Amino acid sequence: MDKGGIDWDILRRPIIIFCICLLVGSGLVGGAYYFNDKLSKELKRNKSIFRSISQRYLDVDQEERLLREYFPQFVALYNKGIIGREKRLNWIEALRRSGEEIKLPALRYSIKSQEMFTPDFEINYNGYALYRSDMELNLGLLHEGDLFELLKYINQTADGAYTISECKFNMNGNEIRMEKNYANISANCLLHWMTIDLASGMRIEI
Repeated sequence: MDKGGIDWDILRRPIIIFCICLLVGSGLVGGAYYFNDKLSKELKRNKSIFRSISQRYLDVDQEERLLREYFPQFVALYNKGIIGREKRLNWIEALRRSGEEIKLPALRYSIKSQEMFTPDFEINYNGYALYRSDMELNLGLLHEGDLFELLKYINQTADGAYTISECKFNMNGNEIRMEKNYANISANCLLHWMTIDLASGMRIEI
């Protein structure tokens, strides 16, 4: 035997054991890295799910708070005829009662079909739309104060919101006659009854 050579018979077993340990160690390191990466991705996914659920919970909580705070006001506006279906019969009844209460010499009206109204300025209605119905009043007044009494009575009894775009007055004769049922003044007024409803054309129902 060559005393200066390597005795491979003696080293073969340790080398084989070392190689096996190296392979096992590499496998363990690779497996640990794989599972660590998998767990890291799973953790990130679970965190994302948790944030999404938390956000939905916060949104529901916010919606519930807004519902508690604003829904009674919404219902009040709906019952008042400002939101939802317009209440034409109520307007007509309010006009009739006011004419009888004030004892107007003459009261005639006409209402046009409801149409969507777009103001001159921009408003984000967020799925809702503003609707308008034009009402023309032809009045016979004993004096000009009758018109203010009529509008005051409408404000108190009619359901809805309106604006007055114009009123024209004409004297009937040269003298004021303080006689019952005599129209000293003729007045023509244009009212716009405004309501808010869904832009899709469907009706808000409560």
